[in-house]
Amino acid sequence: MSSLKPIRSVLVTGAGGNLGRKLIAHLLERDWCERVVALDRAVPQAAGASDRVEWVAGNLTDPSDVGWHTALAGIDGAVHFAAQNPYPDAPWRDACASFDMTLALLAAAGRAGVPRIVFASSNHVMGQYKDAPLADTLTPGSLTTSLPPGPGTRWFNGRETIQGFAYAASKLMGERACLAEAHRSKGALKAVCVRIGWCQPGKNRPETINTSGLPGEETSPGPDTERDLAWFRNMWLSNRDFAAVIERALLADAKAWPQPGIVVNGMSRNRGMAWDIESTRRLIGYEPQDDIWDHVG
Repeated sequence: MSSLKPIRSVLVTGAGGNLGRKLIAHLLERDWCERVVALDRAVPQAAGASDRVEWVAGNLTDPSDVGWHTALAGIDGAVHFAAQNPYPDAPWRDACASFDMTLALLAAAGRAGVPRIVFASSNHVMGQYKDAPLADTLTPGSLTTSLPPGPGTRWFNGRETIQGFAYAASKLMGERACLAEAHRSKGALKAVCVRIGWCQPGKNRPETINTSGLPGEETSPGPDTERDLAWFRNMWLSNRDFAAVIERALLADAKAWPQPGIVVNGMSRNRGMAWDIESTRRLIGYEPQDDIWDHVG
């Protein structure tokens, strides 16, 4: 499956973060990707050297910082990871700033004629389905992107029970903005919003998934530990499946899509999970390889 206009150059926002670095490393292994523009607030000291990667410093939250706009010139696809606060316990102030960043990128991409954008949405858009009463409606594979959203996962972080409404709302509104811009452009811009599962920093080992809701946090038993652990484990997205789903979102032929902007789930093929990935296979050709239950009992 290939897009009508070949993807040769990719802009990655939040390029210095966990997902940005993993994607760039993958893109450098792919012959089809000739150029990567890596955008972040500052160029990391350990950015690495490659004649195929151009690092650009820019602040998407600052309307007067227009230097990064020129980085969109000649870009065939943009992957948007950047967020003011990338964690699900982000406060409303940070969530609003993250949404502003998405709006700024969409506007600039439209003006630059970028033909495709991939938005890193989140499983937390459907987080309320973890618990009753919504959890009682689920069977394996039934948690599709066509269901009504349930933003905000509730979890026990070792100290208190919290619910990430703000972070989830910013991702849900980011999806809506991407779909609206794709529709407004009459398909000149194609958008794929990927509700990414839990892709931990670094090696992203299955056994380090816990109930804290945050990578690397210590965990202690909470009121719903067993259910929470099963939920978080079933959200696992391995490093290679993460790279695969984003690559397919960039390259997939949009002719069979129901509209120019789509929303898909991005998890590994974890046995028995509620998340639907059959539609992700059908729409973008994603074929996940890993299953968390091959590694944990």
